[in-house]
Amino acid sequence: MQIITTHKGTDFDAAASVLAAKILHPEAVAVLPNSLNPNVRAFLSIHKDLFDLQTPDKIELEAVMSLIIVDTNKWDRLDQMDRLKEKENLEIILWDHHLNEGDIDATWKCMDAVGANITLLIRNLKEQNKRLTPIQATLFLAGLYEDTGNLTFPATKAEDALAAAYLLQQGADLSVLNSFLRPAYGEGQRKILTRMLQSAQRKRLDGYQIGINKLDIIGHVNNLAVVVEMYREILNVDAAFGIFIHQKRGNIIVIGRSSADGFDAVSYTHLRAHETAYT
Repeated sequence: MQIITTHKGTDFDAAASVLAAKILHPEAVAVLPNSLNPNVRAFLSIHKDLFDLQTPDKIELEAVMSLIIVDTNKWDRLDQMDRLKEKENLEIILWDHHLNEGDIDATWKCMDAVGANITLLIRNLKEQNKRLTPIQATLFLAGLYEDTGNLTFPATKAEDALAAAYLLQQGADLSVLNSFLRPAYGEGQRKILTRMLQSAQRKRLDGYQIGINKLDIIGHVNNLAVVVEMYREILNVDAAFGIFIHQKRGNIIVIGRSSADGFDAVSYTHLRAHETAYT
């Protein structure tokens, strides 16, 4: 059995990459983590009949001989795939646009510094002359736009723009994108942003200006990533990190957002999460 999967907290780029890999490997089973970003869950629930997706608990890992991983290079970001880590003779195919050091020893990999992971898959879809449906093109463009900030983030490359043009040619619907990519920002997010700005801290790390904030939160607040991105923009720093400690559940959420090429926000987010757990 061959399966395709991606990181927990699945965003549009990760979900799009899974389904694009499914086109390249039609016999593989597409497996999405149980934890999806709310806008991704909403999109897939509306179009659930159009995508053949499984959850990790439905997969017999003993039967897996080939594992395709997209948009991450770290085992601990995968959902319920731990037993495969030590499996002998497991083929691992990796597609990742993050060039930070990971711990997945891939048999074959495609790793390039492009703005969105889906751009790597689109490169191969074009080479193989694969035809996309309008809904596939729309989902893929959602992933590309979300990870590149509509082609405005500094990490965006020319290939990302060419991939976007290709997806529009394939029938991607921009009106659908506007509905699902518009970030929700309400009273809960406003209050947290206000508290973050009142206790804003700036530090210099490896030549970059970063903002770090640690807050206790009560109850569930959606779209904290939007708050952290706004915090970064207002502080005018290269990267920002929000460390949110849920008072009732006791869990810690660390969210990082960066606009600087070369700054490894993913690894630093993991570091801050580890440090916070013991302080």
